[in-house]
Amino acid sequence: NLPQGFQDSDGGILENRLITVCGFCSGGLDRDNQEKPGVYPRGFLQKGWSIDLSNGGTWEPIPDFPGDARQGLSTARVGDALFFWGGFSYTEPYCYRNGWRLSLRHDGWKWDPLPDYPWPIASAAMVTIGTKIYSVGGADYNAEAFFTDTDRSGTLNHLGARFLVLDTDHLEAGWKELARCPGTPRWVHAAAAVDGDIYVIGGATGNTVRDGTNYGYCTVVDNWKYDPKTSTWTRIRDLPISSGNFPRSTNLVFDDRYLILPGGYQYGSVLTPEDDITQPYGTTSHALPEHKSGLCNDVFVYDTQRDLFGTADKLPMDNNVPMTVVQGDEIYLLGGETGGGVVEGEYYGHHPDLFLKGMVRKIHPGTNP
Repeated sequence: NLPQGFQDSDGGILENRLITVCGFCSGGLDRDNQEKPGVYPRGFLQKGWSIDLSNGGTWEPIPDFPGDARQGLSTARVGDALFFWGGFSYTEPYCYRNGWRLSLRHDGWKWDPLPDYPWPIASAAMVTIGTKIYSVGGADYNAEAFFTDTDRSGTLNHLGARFLVLDTDHLEAGWKELARCPGTPRWVHAAAAVDGDIYVIGGATGNTVRDGTNYGYCTVVDNWKYDPKTSTWTRIRDLPISSGNFPRSTNLVFDDRYLILPGGYQYGSVLTPEDDITQPYGTTSHALPEHKSGLCNDVFVYDTQRDLFGTADKLPMDNNVPMTVVQGDEIYLLGGETGGGVVEGEYYGHHPDLFLKGMVRKIHPGTNP
C-alpha cells in the first residue's frame, strides 16, 4: 500500500524507481477512518515517496517538494530527471507557476528550480519528445472555481487550449507558446507522444456559464493530434462514451501505439469545440453503482494507428484521475478519487492508499486487435 491515502499526485519512473510527489487527502469518509485510523490525514502534501520496482520493496521517503504543498501538479520525464510545474491548493496564490526538477545522483535525490510557467496552471498535460517538453491545456483556480475558458481574471483567453514548449537543453529561454489546440479548452486530460506526434485525449472544462446558465464542469470528448514537424493540429476520433478526467502522465503508451486511459467521470453536460452544450452519451461502467458516486472503472484504449477506441479489463474499483504510469508491459496506478471499496479483501477509502499493478498484453499478438 501507499504510505497514506491521497489523490492527484504526479511523478514517474527513474532508474526503475516509481516516484510520487505531492497530492491531497480529504481526511476520509466516516468508514475510511473506522477501517484505517490514521491512514487518511487531511491536507495538501509536500511529501514524496519512491519504490524500487525491481524487488517489490517498501515505499521510501524522498526529500520534500521545495514549493508549497499542492495537488494537480504536472510532470514530464527527460533523460534521468523529472520536471514538475504548477498545481493548486486552498490557500493563496491558489494556483502555481513555479517548477522544480528532481534527479537521482550519486549522493541522493536533488531538487533544482526551473523557469516559471508563463501563468498559474493546474493539471496541464505534458509530454516529452527528445529534449523538449510540450504542455497543453490546464486550468486556473481562485479558491472558488476552476477556469479553462480564461484565467481567473478573464484576461487570458482559451487558457485550457494553450500549447507551449520548453527545450530542457536551453532552460534559460523559458517556455514558448505554439499554435493553440483548436479543440475545447480543457484540464484533467491525457496527452502522450507516439511516433513523433502528440495526442490529446478527453478531460473536462472548468466552471462553464453560457447565456446565464451555469452548467458546472462539462465533459470534453473531442480529441486531437499535433504534428511538431508541420506545426499542425488534426482532429481525431471523439471518445466513444462521454467520460473524461483521465490521468496526465509521464507515460500512458503501450507498445509504442496504444494509449491506456483508466478511470474517469461522466459529467451532466458535454461542451463541444463549437461551444455547444450537449447531452452526455454512452454508458459508463461502475464497480459499485449503488454508491452513485459517478466515478467509473472503465479502462479505454486508443489505437493511434487505426484511430479507434477499445477497452481493457475494468479496474477493481471506481477511480477518478489515479496517477498512472506505463512501463513496458506493466501499468501502475496510485491513489485517486474513489467512493471507497474493497480490493482483494482490503478496504480502501475516498482518497485511497491503493497501489495497483497491472499487466498489459494484446489479446491476439501479431494481429490488429
